[in-house]
Amino acid sequence: MLFRVLGSLELSGQVEGPVCVRPRKPRTLLALLLLHAERWVSTPLIENALWEGLPPRSASGNVKTYVSQLRRTLAALGGDPSRIANRVGAYRISVKPSELDVFRFEESVRLGREARNRSADGEAVEHFREALGLWRGEPYEDLPLSIRRPVVARLEELRWTAREELIDVRLMLGQHHTVVPDLRALTIEHPTRERLWCLLLLALHRSGRRADALDAYQSAYRSLTDELGIEPGAELRRLHERMLADTL
Repeated sequence: MLFRVLGSLELSGQVEGPVCVRPRKPRTLLALLLLHAERWVSTPLIENALWEGLPPRSASGNVKTYVSQLRRTLAALGGDPSRIANRVGAYRISVKPSELDVFRFEESVRLGREARNRSADGEAVEHFREALGLWRGEPYEDLPLSIRRPVVARLEELRWTAREELIDVRLMLGQHHTVVPDLRALTIEHPTRERLWCLLLLALHRSGRRADALDAYQSAYRSLTDELGIEPGAELRRLHERMLADTL
Protein backbone atom coordinates (compact mmCIF):
# COMPACT_ATOMS: atom_id res chain seq x y z
CA MET A 1 0.00 0.00 0.00
CA LEU A 2 0.96 3.63 -0.50
CA PHE A 3 -0.73 6.44 1.41
CA ARG A 4 -0.29 9.97 0.04
CA VAL A 5 -0.98 12.92 2.33
CA LEU A 6 1.36 15.55 0.83
CA GLY A 7 -1.71 17.02 -0.84
CA SER A 8 -5.25 15.62 -0.96
CA LEU A 9 -5.48 12.13 0.49
CA GLU A 10 -4.87 9.30 -1.99
CA LEU A 11 -4.34 5.56 -1.66
CA SER A 12 -2.89 3.03 -4.03
CA GLY A 13 -2.54 -0.71 -3.73
CA GLN A 14 -2.65 -3.65 -6.10
CA VAL A 15 -5.06 -1.89 -8.45
CA GLU A 16 -3.90 0.61 -11.05
CA GLY A 17 -3.70 4.29 -10.19
CA PRO A 18 -4.37 6.24 -6.99
CA VAL A 19 -7.78 6.04 -5.34
CA CYS A 20 -9.47 8.91 -3.50
CA VAL A 21 -11.42 8.06 -0.35
CA ARG A 22 -15.01 9.30 -0.34
CA PRO A 23 -17.14 10.62 1.29
CA ARG A 24 -15.52 13.41 3.31
CA LYS A 25 -15.73 12.11 6.88
CA PRO A 26 -14.08 8.71 6.24
CA ARG A 27 -11.38 10.57 4.33
CA THR A 28 -10.86 12.96 7.24
CA LEU A 29 -10.71 10.03 9.64
CA LEU A 30 -8.07 8.25 7.58
CA ALA A 31 -6.02 11.45 7.28
CA LEU A 32 -6.13 11.84 11.07
CA LEU A 33 -5.03 8.25 11.64
CA LEU A 34 -2.15 8.77 9.19
CA LEU A 35 -1.17 11.99 10.94
CA HIS A 36 -0.70 9.83 14.05
CA ALA A 37 0.47 6.70 12.24
CA GLU A 38 1.44 3.84 14.57
CA ARG A 39 -0.10 5.68 17.54
CA TRP A 40 -3.48 5.32 19.18
CA VAL A 41 -5.92 8.15 18.42
CA SER A 42 -8.64 8.71 21.00
CA THR A 43 -12.29 8.78 20.01
CA PRO A 44 -12.75 12.35 21.38
CA LEU A 45 -9.91 13.56 19.15
CA ILE A 46 -11.47 11.79 16.17
CA GLU A 47 -14.87 13.30 16.89
CA ASN A 48 -13.33 16.77 17.21
CA ALA A 49 -11.67 16.39 13.81
CA LEU A 50 -14.80 15.07 12.11
CA TRP A 51 -17.32 17.50 13.59
CA GLU A 52 -14.98 20.31 14.72
CA GLY A 53 -16.08 20.35 18.33
CA LEU A 54 -19.81 19.71 17.75
CA PRO A 55 -20.24 15.92 17.50
CA PRO A 56 -23.77 14.52 17.27
CA ARG A 57 -25.11 11.98 19.74
CA SER A 58 -24.48 9.28 17.15
CA ALA A 59 -20.80 10.25 16.78
CA SER A 60 -19.34 7.10 18.34
CA GLY A 61 -21.46 4.82 16.16
CA ASN A 62 -20.71 6.91 13.09
CA VAL A 63 -16.97 6.57 13.71
CA LYS A 64 -17.33 2.78 13.83
CA THR A 65 -19.19 2.92 10.51
CA TYR A 66 -16.44 5.05 8.92
CA VAL A 67 -13.76 2.65 10.18
CA SER A 68 -15.66 -0.25 8.61
CA GLN A 69 -15.84 1.67 5.32
CA LEU A 70 -12.09 2.33 5.40
CA ARG A 71 -11.33 -1.33 6.11
CA ARG A 72 -13.42 -2.33 3.10
CA THR A 73 -11.55 0.20 0.96
CA LEU A 74 -8.20 -1.25 2.05
CA ALA A 75 -9.41 -4.76 1.29
CA ALA A 76 -10.63 -3.69 -2.15
CA LEU A 77 -7.15 -2.37 -2.90
CA GLY A 78 -5.59 -5.67 -1.92
CA GLY A 79 -4.43 -4.41 1.46
CA ASP A 80 -4.90 -5.76 4.95
CA PRO A 81 -8.02 -4.23 6.57
CA SER A 82 -6.78 -5.24 10.02
CA ARG A 83 -4.05 -2.59 9.84
CA ILE A 84 -6.74 -0.27 11.23
CA ALA A 85 -6.96 -1.57 14.79
CA ASN A 86 -9.23 -0.56 17.61
CA ARG A 87 -9.41 -0.81 21.37
CA VAL A 88 -11.75 0.78 23.89
CA GLY A 89 -11.93 4.50 23.05
CA ALA A 90 -9.20 4.61 20.39
CA TYR A 91 -8.11 3.60 16.88
CA ARG A 92 -4.71 3.15 15.21
CA ILE A 93 -3.38 2.54 11.72
CA SER A 94 -0.19 0.56 11.11
CA VAL A 95 1.96 1.94 8.28
CA LYS A 96 5.44 0.92 7.20
CA PRO A 97 7.97 3.73 6.57
CA SER A 98 7.86 2.98 2.84
CA GLU A 99 4.05 3.22 2.71
CA LEU A 100 3.54 6.88 3.69
CA ASP A 101 4.80 9.69 1.47
CA VAL A 102 5.63 11.86 4.50
CA PHE A 103 8.00 9.18 5.78
CA ARG A 104 9.49 8.79 2.29
CA PHE A 105 9.99 12.54 2.04
CA GLU A 106 11.80 12.77 5.38
CA GLU A 107 13.97 9.76 4.55
CA SER A 108 14.95 11.12 1.13
CA VAL A 109 15.95 14.44 2.71
CA ARG A 110 18.05 12.56 5.27
CA LEU A 111 19.74 10.55 2.53
CA GLY A 112 20.39 13.72 0.55
CA ARG A 113 22.13 15.33 3.51
CA GLU A 114 24.09 12.18 4.17
CA ALA A 115 25.26 12.16 0.55
CA ARG A 116 26.31 15.82 0.84
CA ASN A 117 28.39 15.00 3.90
CA ARG A 118 30.16 12.35 1.81
CA SER A 119 30.65 14.88 -1.03
CA ALA A 120 28.48 12.66 -3.24
CA ASP A 121 26.81 15.69 -4.80
CA GLY A 122 25.19 13.89 -7.74
CA GLU A 123 23.59 11.38 -5.40
CA ALA A 124 22.43 14.18 -3.12
CA VAL A 125 20.67 15.89 -6.04
CA GLU A 126 18.77 12.69 -6.80
CA HIS A 127 17.61 12.27 -3.21
CA PHE A 128 16.52 15.90 -2.81
CA ARG A 129 14.64 15.80 -6.12
CA GLU A 130 12.92 12.58 -5.11
CA ALA A 131 11.88 14.15 -1.81
CA LEU A 132 10.48 17.32 -3.37
CA GLY A 133 8.74 15.39 -6.14
CA LEU A 134 6.46 13.75 -3.57
CA TRP A 135 4.65 17.01 -2.86
CA ARG A 136 1.29 17.58 -4.59
CA GLY A 137 -0.18 20.25 -2.32
CA GLU A 138 -0.48 21.16 1.35
CA PRO A 139 0.16 18.27 3.75
CA TYR A 140 -2.90 16.68 5.33
CA GLU A 141 -5.14 19.21 3.62
CA ASP A 142 -8.22 17.08 4.41
CA LEU A 143 -7.85 17.86 8.13
CA PRO A 144 -8.99 21.01 9.96
CA LEU A 145 -6.23 23.61 10.09
CA SER A 146 -6.20 23.64 13.90
CA ILE A 147 -5.20 19.97 13.94
CA ARG A 148 -2.67 19.91 11.12
CA ARG A 149 -1.00 23.30 11.62
CA PRO A 150 2.01 22.19 13.76
CA VAL A 151 2.85 19.25 11.51
CA VAL A 152 2.37 21.30 8.34
CA ALA A 153 4.67 24.03 9.67
CA ARG A 154 7.43 21.49 10.35
CA LEU A 155 7.06 19.79 6.98
CA GLU A 156 6.94 23.07 5.07
CA GLU A 157 10.15 24.22 6.75
CA LEU A 158 11.84 20.93 5.91
CA ARG A 159 10.64 21.32 2.33
CA TRP A 160 12.14 24.80 2.09
CA THR A 161 15.48 23.71 3.48
CA ALA A 162 15.49 20.75 1.05
CA ARG A 163 14.91 23.17 -1.82
CA GLU A 164 17.76 25.35 -0.66
CA GLU A 165 20.09 22.40 -0.16
CA LEU A 166 19.24 21.05 -3.61
CA ILE A 167 20.13 24.37 -5.22
CA ASP A 168 23.27 24.63 -3.09
CA VAL A 169 24.43 21.22 -4.34
CA ARG A 170 23.63 22.16 -7.93
CA LEU A 171 25.80 25.25 -7.52
CA MET A 172 28.58 23.00 -6.24
CA LEU A 173 28.17 21.00 -9.46
CA GLY A 174 28.61 24.18 -11.53
CA GLN A 175 24.97 24.46 -12.64
CA HIS A 176 24.94 28.22 -12.09
CA HIS A 177 22.97 29.20 -15.18
CA THR A 178 20.29 26.54 -14.78
CA VAL A 179 19.39 27.35 -11.16
CA VAL A 180 18.81 31.08 -11.73
CA PRO A 181 15.21 30.71 -13.02
CA ASP A 182 14.30 28.47 -10.08
CA LEU A 183 15.80 30.92 -7.62
CA ARG A 184 14.03 33.87 -9.23
CA ALA A 185 10.71 32.08 -8.77
CA LEU A 186 11.49 31.06 -5.18
CA THR A 187 12.51 34.57 -4.10
CA ILE A 188 9.21 35.86 -5.49
CA GLU A 189 7.32 33.14 -3.60
CA HIS A 190 9.23 33.73 -0.35
CA PRO A 191 10.91 37.17 -0.55
CA THR A 192 12.01 37.29 3.10
CA ARG A 193 13.96 34.02 3.10
CA GLU A 194 17.54 35.33 3.09
CA ARG A 195 19.20 32.03 2.22
CA LEU A 196 17.41 32.05 -1.15
CA TRP A 197 18.73 35.53 -1.91
CA CYS A 198 22.26 34.41 -1.01
CA LEU A 199 21.98 31.51 -3.44
CA LEU A 200 20.58 33.78 -6.16
CA LEU A 201 23.43 36.25 -5.73
CA LEU A 202 25.98 33.44 -5.97
CA ALA A 203 24.33 31.91 -9.04
CA LEU A 204 24.18 35.26 -10.86
CA HIS A 205 27.72 36.20 -9.91
CA ARG A 206 29.16 32.84 -10.97
CA SER A 207 27.24 33.12 -14.24
CA GLY A 208 29.13 36.34 -14.99
CA ARG A 209 26.12 38.53 -14.23
CA ARG A 210 27.64 40.78 -11.57
CA ALA A 211 25.31 43.70 -12.24
CA ASP A 212 22.25 41.46 -11.96
CA ALA A 213 23.62 40.05 -8.71
CA LEU A 214 24.02 43.54 -7.25
CA ASP A 215 20.51 44.42 -8.39
CA ALA A 216 19.20 41.26 -6.72
CA TYR A 217 20.76 42.40 -3.46
CA GLN A 218 18.83 45.67 -3.68
CA SER A 219 15.64 43.67 -4.23
CA ALA A 220 16.44 41.56 -1.18
CA TYR A 221 17.14 44.70 0.86
CA ARG A 222 13.80 46.23 -0.10
CA SER A 223 11.89 43.03 0.63
CA LEU A 224 13.39 42.66 4.10
CA THR A 225 13.05 46.29 5.11
CA ASP A 226 9.55 46.75 3.67
CA GLU A 227 8.01 43.49 4.87
CA LEU A 228 9.91 42.81 8.10
CA GLY A 229 11.42 46.16 9.00
CA ILE A 230 14.91 44.66 9.27
CA GLU A 231 18.13 44.92 7.28
CA PRO A 232 19.82 41.91 5.64
CA GLY A 233 21.63 39.51 7.96
CA ALA A 234 25.36 38.98 8.24
CA GLU A 235 25.65 36.30 5.53
CA LEU A 236 23.81 38.31 2.88
CA ARG A 237 25.66 41.53 3.77
CA ARG A 238 29.03 39.78 3.66
CA LEU A 239 28.21 38.30 0.28
CA HIS A 240 27.27 41.74 -1.02
CA GLU A 241 30.47 43.30 0.32
CA ARG A 242 32.60 40.61 -1.34
CA MET A 243 30.87 41.23 -4.65
CA LEU A 244 31.50 44.96 -4.37
CA ALA A 245 35.14 44.31 -3.59
CA ASP A 246 35.27 41.69 -6.37
CA THR A 247 36.73 39.12 -3.96
CA LEU A 248 33.99 36.49 -4.36
